[in-house]
Amino acid sequence: MRHLPAPPRPPARGGVAGTLLAAILVSALSGAAAGGAAVSFLAPAAVTVGASPAPAPAATAAPVRNPGGEPVVELVREVLPGVVTVINKLPGGKPQSSGSGYVIDAQRGYVVTNSHVVTNVRNNNAGDAFDVIFSDETKVAAKLVGRDPQTDVAVLQVPAQGLRALSLGNSDEVPVGAQVVAIGSSLGELRNSVTAGIVSAKGRRAQSEVRPDILLEDLIQTDAAISPGNSGGPLIWVATRQVVGMNTLVNREPGAEGLGFSVSANTVKQITDELIKNGVVERGFIGITYQELSAQIAQTLSLPQQTRGVLLTQVLPGSPGAAAGLRANDVITRVNEQPIDGDHPLATIMVRFRANDRVRVALIRDGKQQTVDVTLGRQP
Repeated sequence: MRHLPAPPRPPARGGVAGTLLAAILVSALSGAAAGGAAVSFLAPAAVTVGASPAPAPAATAAPVRNPGGEPVVELVREVLPGVVTVINKLPGGKPQSSGSGYVIDAQRGYVVTNSHVVTNVRNNNAGDAFDVIFSDETKVAAKLVGRDPQTDVAVLQVPAQGLRALSLGNSDEVPVGAQVVAIGSSLGELRNSVTAGIVSAKGRRAQSEVRPDILLEDLIQTDAAISPGNSGGPLIWVATRQVVGMNTLVNREPGAEGLGFSVSANTVKQITDELIKNGVVERGFIGITYQELSAQIAQTLSLPQQTRGVLLTQVLPGSPGAAAGLRANDVITRVNEQPIDGDHPLATIMVRFRANDRVRVALIRDGKQQTVDVTLGRQP
């Protein structure tokens, strides 16, 4: 069979310019496939009539700063330079743990964090040395000013150069439901992590994760995500841009997500002031040993079973308690206006008082109620 020659193809649209454009595209693709080498293009000296016009350059949008004036965005931008990562080191400089913290005094270089962040993980002593890392990755050495395991508060000091302090607010004023932001080094490595939530409740108490013998008081409950590494970081009230808490622990039980707890800012302020001044918190001392009053003990003492308090088992000779006339077998039911019960154990109540404070103790002795005044001494 005889084959007829194929008819000639019409010239490509654009003539010579179209041919040049195809060649350029092939060169560009070849360059990209060969490893991404840069290809320079030269504009033709003249445009051939009939050629496709060059595409207009794509419009470049102006950078978006915060079009809606979002309060959380502005807050984070403002406070992030004052939030730090704390590295707790062993002798020899090896890191053993880490947490978060924030600057509370830019002029003197004071940084607050959790006591458990600066505690040696092998015992209850302080760590050997500490580094503080700022949001711009600047790292400086820090010294420990003091720590208070009873409230899980500690103070570090760094060189006071170009620091930005966060403002401590009155935690009593933040309402339940207020929007809050937590900032810290999630999991110890994800620095400058920001989470948001609300104040879920106030006045909570919880057992310390590292010291089971300690019950932390006056905690703020929040559903802002808190993870290991966030400890010591700030909980900030969005409306005022003030710190109202210091993130300290999270409930890890399955099905209990959204249960984080922060030491109230008022507690942080009181304890840091004392640590900066004295290096320690000198709590008031009565000089007694006791046991919780159970229903069985109350029945033995011929007291109503609903009676709450503690039974004194010993009053130390020469102690403030002995000077005030306290005796073994006294049942203390109240300190000042605070009843002693399961939610307010005596040890927790006494955290609030200092040496030389005078407290009124309500007690039951031989079935009769009375009160005595005790001038507290210094914890030995």
